[in-house]
Amino acid sequence: MSEAKTLEAVQEVAEAAEVAEVAEVAEVAEVAEVAEVAEVAEVAEVAEVAEVAEVAEVAEVAEVAEVAEVAEVAEVAEVAEVAEEESFKQMFEASLKEHPDVRRGEMIEGMIVGINADAVIMDVGAKNEGSIPLAEFAEAGLELPAVGEMISAMVESAGGTGGVTLSVLAARKRESWGAIEAAVESGEAIDAVITAEVKGGFRVNLNGLTAFMPRSEADTDMHVKSESLIGQPCKVAVLEARRRPENVVVSRKKPMAGQVEVQRAQFFAERAVGDKVTGEVRRMTDFGAFIGLDGVDALLHVSDISWRRIQKPSEMLSTGQRVTVEIVKLNAETGKVSVSMKALQSDPWENVAATYEVGMRLTGTVRRLLDFGAVVELEPGIEGMIHRSEMSWTRSDVKPAQVLSEGDVVDVAVLEVDADARRIRLSLKAVSDNPWQSWLADHSIGSHVTGKIKNITDFGFFVPVGADLDGLVHMENLSWEKHGSEALADYSKGQEVECVVLGVDVEKQRISLGIKQLSGDPFELFLENVKRGDSVNGKVFEMKPSGAVVELAENVHAFLSRREIPREHEELKEGSEIEAKVIEVNRKRRQVELSIRQQLRDEERDAMRNYSQQAAKDSTPSALALELQRKLLGKID
Repeated sequence: MSEAKTLEAVQEVAEAAEVAEVAEVAEVAEVAEVAEVAEVAEVAEVAEVAEVAEVAEVAEVAEVAEVAEVAEVAEVAEVAEVAEEESFKQMFEASLKEHPDVRRGEMIEGMIVGINADAVIMDVGAKNEGSIPLAEFAEAGLELPAVGEMISAMVESAGGTGGVTLSVLAARKRESWGAIEAAVESGEAIDAVITAEVKGGFRVNLNGLTAFMPRSEADTDMHVKSESLIGQPCKVAVLEARRRPENVVVSRKKPMAGQVEVQRAQFFAERAVGDKVTGEVRRMTDFGAFIGLDGVDALLHVSDISWRRIQKPSEMLSTGQRVTVEIVKLNAETGKVSVSMKALQSDPWENVAATYEVGMRLTGTVRRLLDFGAVVELEPGIEGMIHRSEMSWTRSDVKPAQVLSEGDVVDVAVLEVDADARRIRLSLKAVSDNPWQSWLADHSIGSHVTGKIKNITDFGFFVPVGADLDGLVHMENLSWEKHGSEALADYSKGQEVECVVLGVDVEKQRISLGIKQLSGDPFELFLENVKRGDSVNGKVFEMKPSGAVVELAENVHAFLSRREIPREHEELKEGSEIEAKVIEVNRKRRQVELSIRQQLRDEERDAMRNYSQQAAKDSTPSALALELQRKLLGKID
């Protein structure tokens, strides 16, 4: 068999080895046994019969071939094996290009190809897709991307039934940790957003990473309100950062403090008392408001907000409001600044003396109610006081809240103006008719009124006589016959009575009534016919240690002092009939004083006079008669 044919047979054997395995070809080449050649023949079942014969012939030749020829065949087989390995390598590399290898923790960039209710779908190469949870974008502070947009994300997991899971939040956190660690080393502040208030402080978002900020580190102003910080972007300094376990503590106050200190120093260097400045109302208290002025919180006292008197700053100001003020106090050492709004306004009290006069009637607005009166605003910055005694004609101790309410528009009269003391006294009742005068005009002295007893006191009782008007019936004006307390016992609350108007004191606001005056006064009736020096007859009504009470007429009593009773006079007792002389009459006190001694003396004198006159008519008087006449009458002829 020729050498060419031998080579052709070897090539066919090599092709058959490719169909089987490279290892088997190597074994055929190495052992080169006839049995293996036979196997090759089986593989080549489709070969023609002639070719099989040739193969068998070749096999025979191979059995007798020299070792050199067999080696040559093995070398050719090795060449074929190397070619196959190179082809497999190229195919594997092409496969890697079609299916990129993604590993957990790797950062990749891809295009958004879809968005559903739960996730954002991103192309990660070779038509392979990864999903990003939809909620992560909001949590990381990112806007939701649009389809077709290129974004970066971190591989959370790859392979398995879940496919490729990506995370923009983890990517943001990785970036944040780099920024945080750099900030720790450099001491520089980083961007943050305060997201929520938690126990002891605030939750802060650091580009997708959650940090904690203690309340004491939130602001240089310890009174800052939490709600004003939530959602606000800011600069923070990193106080503490640890990856395992994850813990980041930040401070907003630290970077603020440095900036504020610079502004503060500049403020005190450039500003002076009297300067006009504009700032923002930072916070308010009951006594004033604090105005932020370039790193300095200035106090605007409530009394410096307006010439108009206000109780709280909130009546005219609100947090965040911009105001223009004048610096009135400045102390760089203590860092305290006081400002005023009303210093920029004209003083309304400068024209009060020329504008307001006593007796004027004005209209004002009730601004405040106090225990002792009401404050009425007459114009912005000008207020007057209505004392509670000037609120009602009929109720002198009325509570202001029972008559007025804050915000009421009222008519008032000016009672006093003191511009120096910044005081105006007003009256509410002075603009209405005096009910006492009006009542007196309709009820003259001596007229009769009827009413039910309103209440009874120790000294009498009150009877309503008009709207909020009461008249007093003193117990001494109840009865001619009975003493006050005794007569008062005959009356009860609610009893209807008829009274006589005895008097009206408009200034003191009093109406005096009487009941006994409905009938004639027996004392006055008695005195119409009796005067001092007259002799009267009476009956002892009551005996007292100092004398006797004598009834002269019905309901008319006189007093007989014991010294006016002669010793030789018979002893008096209740019911004794007497004749006495009226020696004293006191209409005001309604008293009559009697004397039996004077009565007897006058009777004796009259008897002597009568005797002397009668004797003179009969004859010349005797010596004894003349002596008696001299002694009794004091006459000497």
